Amino acid sequence: MLEMRPAIFDDYPAIANLHTISWQQHYRGIFSKYFLNNQVERNRWVLWHRRMSVPLENQRVTVAIHDHALVGFACLFLDDDPVFGSLLDNLHVAASHHGLGIGRSLIETCARQLLSSNTSKLYLWVFEKNEKAKSFYERLGGIHVENIETKLEDGSSAVSCRYVWHDVSNLIR
Repeated sequence: MLEMRPAIFDDYPAIANLHTISWQQHYRGIFSKYFLNNQVERNRWVLWHRRMSVPLENQRVTVAIHDHALVGFACLFLDDDPVFGSLLDNLHVAASHHGLGIGRSLIETCARQLLSSNTSKLYLWVFEKNEKAKSFYERLGGIHVENIETKLEDGSSAVSCRYVWHDVSNLIR
């Protein structure tokens, strides 16, 4: 059985681990090999410790739990941008659980959070080279509106694509 719930502080190690593994699996050729092999784990642990110990007022983190294990998470920042709305900053699902609808369920949970906060616009950034993720967001009705050059944690840069949903009610089944 799949459970969606708000993240708690004690979830941060599992979130950081999943985030690290996901980057190592999906971002080869985007980040440097050295960064992914030697630095990303600490980078993600520091990020998630900070996010969960001193959360921003507009931050919402949802975790997906299956058989008592954290198998996915989403991090949303409400009303992040005056034009594009709320930012879905992270959405990751364990590779062992891809194709089971967990990513879709996480996005739907985020959409419900937005609607309960009286906002309906959502956007996210995805690396141009991440074809699988772009395809997923397009299947969910995301509209690709722009590309920008993004400075990465390892000092390199990559093209990021902004996807938007003007009405998140369309994400709710």
